[in-house]
Amino acid sequence: MPNTKNAQAEIFEKVILPHEASLYAPAMALTRSASDAEDLVQETLLRAFDRFDTYRSDGSPRAWLHTIMRNLFYNMYRKKSREPRQVPLENADGSSIEQPTAPHVSPERQVLSQLEGAALLQAVRTLPEEYRRVVAMADIQGMAYQEIAESLHIPVGTVRSRLSRGRERVRRSLTAWHPETLPSLTNRMVLN
Repeated sequence: MPNTKNAQAEIFEKVILPHEASLYAPAMALTRSASDAEDLVQETLLRAFDRFDTYRSDGSPRAWLHTIMRNLFYNMYRKKSREPRQVPLENADGSSIEQPTAPHVSPERQVLSQLEGAALLQAVRTLPEEYRRVVAMADIQGMAYQEIAESLHIPVGTVRSRLSRGRERVRRSLTAWHPETLPSLTNRMVLN
């Protein structure tokens, strides 16, 4: 049996590990933190290795990895949202313990940023399924047109047209939401 594990590890190294670099950009888009993105990529590779026996050799290794990563992120997000919120600690004299602070961002900017993100997410969620899948694969997962076409079993030209139409619908939705924030929101989308 050790030979089987070694053979499986060698195949994993040849087939899966070359796609590791392609995971960082989508991980950053999901986590918005370099350290969290690195953790997510490592966790994705660990999960992929643990479940390598489920990998179909006729499928795209990159698409498989991106699916694992997306599912891991969503599971971690759900878990975090169920955790209790932390409150600041106090010294014995009642004064607040100093905690490291992030660079100051105005409360208005924080709220607007959250609203922009929610509007972008809602715009993508309201797309018809055929557009939503292609937009998510291209702009969130960072997949190439050919990989998307293989994953969805459609021609590359269809991928391009659905992506173009999906992005246009997102732009129109965001313009209707708040016209002056359109440039900052659409810059978040990876334009191929």
